[in-house]
Amino acid sequence: MRVLVTVTGSAGHANSMLPIARALTAAGHEILVITTEKLAPRFAGEFPDVRPLLPGLLDKFAPVLEILRSGAEPPPELLAQFADIAGQMAWVDTAPHVTTAVRAILPVAKEFGPDLILRDGAELAACLVAEALGVPFVSAPSGDGNVLDPVRVRDPLNERRAEVGLPPQHDPQAIYRHGRIDCVPAIYSFAAFEIPPAFCYRQPTSVPTAHALPADIAARLAGRPLVLATVGSEFTATEEAMEAGLGMTDGGPPPADAVRALVAALSTLDCLAVVSTGGLAVDGLPEAENVLVSDWVDQPLLLRHAALFVTHGGYNGIREAMAEGTPMVVVPQDGENEHNGRRLHAFGIGELAAAATPEAVAEACRGILADPRYHELAADARGALRALPGTAELVRYLESLVAG
Repeated sequence: MRVLVTVTGSAGHANSMLPIARALTAAGHEILVITTEKLAPRFAGEFPDVRPLLPGLLDKFAPVLEILRSGAEPPPELLAQFADIAGQMAWVDTAPHVTTAVRAILPVAKEFGPDLILRDGAELAACLVAEALGVPFVSAPSGDGNVLDPVRVRDPLNERRAEVGLPPQHDPQAIYRHGRIDCVPAIYSFAAFEIPPAFCYRQPTSVPTAHALPADIAARLAGRPLVLATVGSEFTATEEAMEAGLGMTDGGPPPADAVRALVAALSTLDCLAVVSTGGLAVDGLPEAENVLVSDWVDQPLLLRHAALFVTHGGYNGIREAMAEGTPMVVVPQDGENEHNGRRLHAFGIGELAAAATPEAVAEACRGILADPRYHELAADARGALRALPGTAELVRYLESLVAG
């Protein structure tokens, strides 16, 4: 089986796709990865054919950036689209870059001859490529995909279809015609809109068998709970967007300010906190005896031992925390982060911080650390995720789609 994989977005999107691509390769199937220039190195070491043909974040927002840089007033219809996250996602994921991507991908895809196209949940050029080739296509787990409204996507995507000579699709669910994949059970779905049921599978953990805490962290616990706080891969993308003049519509603080707020909040708690900046350069951090700051951490390993995970609310990090039974506090930055925080509250396994201030973050953390119910429900979620079928069953499911 020949599988064309398309991935856009942040590193979290790549991390969601990698286990599936690895499982397909291990089963003897041939993979062609089409992604962005920024994400290509994440795949290049494992897969022999990786093409950076998809647009990056700033390319997607190019029409908006052009308006902002010109000083012109944005048209009312654009402002209306950006009034909520679903409108923003629908606009971004169906903008003219989709046509450009289809024209770049289609010749490569024709030469490759895929039996199946596996797309990132918010990458819609693959849908049109699959329609042109007449092959099945499936969406993979994606936080952006969870807040993509099929109804709002239909008409602008039909404009893109017309531009590449494809007939319109009148069913909003056409982007899921051959199904979708998720990595949490249906009862923990983060989908914001009515979309078809997913084949839910258990993503493999990267925690080794000998999963002891690093010695420098274990020595400083002294009976205190461990709290892990990370800013995730999206923060560097947010910083790039801000530097380019594209303000985040969700009102999240600048990434460096968000890190300072996390350190200040955790310094007031009776815990040992580990804060990962994700490689983001941050100066002026407050000093605290109980807070360790690092560029990078072994997130899956620390989540296994943590009593609390403070996160920006990216879907991949949330899934990893659920798999380890770790409750969460979400301090949203952009995208679907706030939506994910509300879903965690609904499941009883996390809370959305009232604001991105040290006081609000500390209050949310204290509430979870003091209430055993969060930990009990998080353990239930862990059990539900561990009961899902593994990657071998997922591969068989994809093989059956092609065979059927």
